[in-house]
Amino acid sequence: MAAGCARAPAGTVGTAGGPAGIPVTVIGHPAPGGTGQLEAVACPTARNCWAVGTPPAAASASGGIPAMLVLDTTTDGGISWHTLDVPVANPMELDGISCPDRSDCIAVGAINGSGQLLGGVLATSDGGRSWHSLDAPAGAVDLVGVSCATAERCMVMATDGSTYWSELTADGGRIWQRGGGLPAGFGGAGAVTCTSAVTCLVAGYTSASPGKGAGAVAFTEDAGTDWAAASVPTGIGLLHDVACGTAMTCTAVGTLATSYTDVIQGRGAILASEDGGQTWASVPSPPGVNDAFGVSCPTARRCVTVGTVWAPTNPPTPIGGVVTSRDGGTSWRTPRARYIPVGLVSVDCPVPVSCVAVGNDVAARIVLP
Repeated sequence: MAAGCARAPAGTVGTAGGPAGIPVTVIGHPAPGGTGQLEAVACPTARNCWAVGTPPAAASASGGIPAMLVLDTTTDGGISWHTLDVPVANPMELDGISCPDRSDCIAVGAINGSGQLLGGVLATSDGGRSWHSLDAPAGAVDLVGVSCATAERCMVMATDGSTYWSELTADGGRIWQRGGGLPAGFGGAGAVTCTSAVTCLVAGYTSASPGKGAGAVAFTEDAGTDWAAASVPTGIGLLHDVACGTAMTCTAVGTLATSYTDVIQGRGAILASEDGGQTWASVPSPPGVNDAFGVSCPTARRCVTVGTVWAPTNPPTPIGGVVTSRDGGTSWRTPRARYIPVGLVSVDCPVPVSCVAVGNDVAARIVLP
């Protein structure tokens, strides 16, 4: 579970109020039954999205086929969702998904086979009507992120539990070619963002002491053969995601909290880059998101960030938060929201006026002016 994304009590309704006159709305919906925790969402069109995650702990232990995989889909832009029944040999926890077009998607994560974790890959080429398993990159115990430029060409972030490296496929995941490792000490890698066939970015942290991390971004300009550390301001805590509206304008999001072993209440951290992610500068943190976990920038000027807001309860409860930008991430506004009782961790904006976000057992529609 991502830090700051604990489930709120059943029936709790979260609100994120903003200044009057901002015609942006965020409407949450319960995910289909059997969804434990949603981790990622991909929307190749304004109406078609797939969300992946992990089943409830009790269901995972039951051994039933329907409880072994979480793969939810919508065909109306996030208004209604249903679960796809995809039989798999062993329980799978899915961490990432990428859909370069309406027909093709690749989802990645980990397979728990008799107590041994191995990387797992699922793919569809018929719009999700059928899914099939593919061999994962050798040596990976988990695949934490995937970005597909086309149905054939994808990059994934793999880990053996201590280090991270990239893997590239040019045939839709049938054969994987190992790339370079992320910079020494890089941890917490997740979603990978690619702005071209050779340029990609990953957010995370580096650790100078046990349990503490400082925000970090790694980038490659040769399709993952080599990775370098970007210049990130000091005082930034854990970074969770990065998105680029163009090849040069990018936004990274996270928190000022530095602990990666505990859920710590912290302020949000948002960074902006104007050179493709090689150097970053801090921008004022908006009140609508305390811990930021996901970001999507459908254009050079429009971005949406999702995460958690710490509700003033005792103890403080993390509920869903959303902020939007219309100037490339320099300034942010907090929209009106309804039914966001839990933290959001991933967002995708297939068009400039519509986004879908997910987290825990909630999916949210975000309608932009």
